[in-house]
Amino acid sequence: MIGIYVHIPFCESKCIYCAFASFVRNANCQAKYFEFLNKEIKNCDFFDRQVSSIYFGGGTPSYVKPEKLAEILKTIKTHFNVLENAEITIECNPCSVSTQKLSSYFDAGFNRISFGVQSLDESMLKFLGRRHTKAQALDAIGYAKNTGFENISADLLLGLPAGDIISDAQTLIAAGVKHISAYMLQIEGGTPLKNMVESGKVKLPSDDETVDNYQKLADFLQKNRFLQYEISNFALKGFKSKHNFAYWTGQAYLGFGLGAHSFDGKYKRFANADNFEDYFAGKQNVEKLSPSQRDEEMIMLGLRCESGFDTKKLHFDISQNANFQKYINGEVLQKIGSTIKLNPKFYNISNSVIIDLLP
Repeated sequence: MIGIYVHIPFCESKCIYCAFASFVRNANCQAKYFEFLNKEIKNCDFFDRQVSSIYFGGGTPSYVKPEKLAEILKTIKTHFNVLENAEITIECNPCSVSTQKLSSYFDAGFNRISFGVQSLDESMLKFLGRRHTKAQALDAIGYAKNTGFENISADLLLGLPAGDIISDAQTLIAAGVKHISAYMLQIEGGTPLKNMVESGKVKLPSDDETVDNYQKLADFLQKNRFLQYEISNFALKGFKSKHNFAYWTGQAYLGFGLGAHSFDGKYKRFANADNFEDYFAGKQNVEKLSPSQRDEEMIMLGLRCESGFDTKKLHFDISQNANFQKYINGEVLQKIGSTIKLNPKFYNISNSVIIDLLP
């Protein structure tokens, strides 16, 4: 069983915090990209594997013509054994969708939609460089529901200079969102945001303030029946992201497109070039993980999820780690058979716990 990720690197404009492989490019570049992307998928030799999820991310997939995305999805379905109940997601910006586009996605086979809302505070949307308004975000969710999409997700950002994330979440739930991803605003190198923070033009909340807001949001969502199944992800029953959960539990996946990654589920990771020239030349970086690196990933990803990690799959005896027993005794970690989970009460210190447990 595998998941498939398709990277659509085109955007109408770049947000101030974005460090992803996304670009503002003309129609000729887009045409060449989709031609190469189709070939890349057709030349893949994993056709015998069942596909449980497909995810179109970016960039802004909803920025390009719907027929281009439908063509890529058709190629995948033609060349892979895609399960009938496979989760098929498309990321969308609220300002780049219409009822016509959403109908095209639905008719092509997409059954899950993820909106990059980030905030419903107008001043914060302008600050981030988002092109949509609060009204457009809520309209887009309504259009998706009317089109037939039941599985609707929305992203929110924690750590913004202003705004009320609890109010945003409440509004999104009322609008019909079934899944919410709440990510910490990251200051990435080479982004306008980093320059603004370093120059003193922007002052972000302290770490303590952000963690406090995170905990308040987690409590609020759980009171509204949203299960926290991963540190940053919350969903109503039956609406977890199958695709992302496969990443977190170490399952194999294939990535197609600029900068996309693949993993064989064991020790090999493959990464496509993240610039057009090298990508079109077929350049790829291959990384072979050592047993120790694999252990680190299993611990790190497992402790971010409700599922935890299985000590039997590690290449070392974690019980010999002095911190491990300390965390068990302090109920920071929960031991159920050979499975170790992080107590949700301590999600806010997950990074330090993970570091203490690494081999």
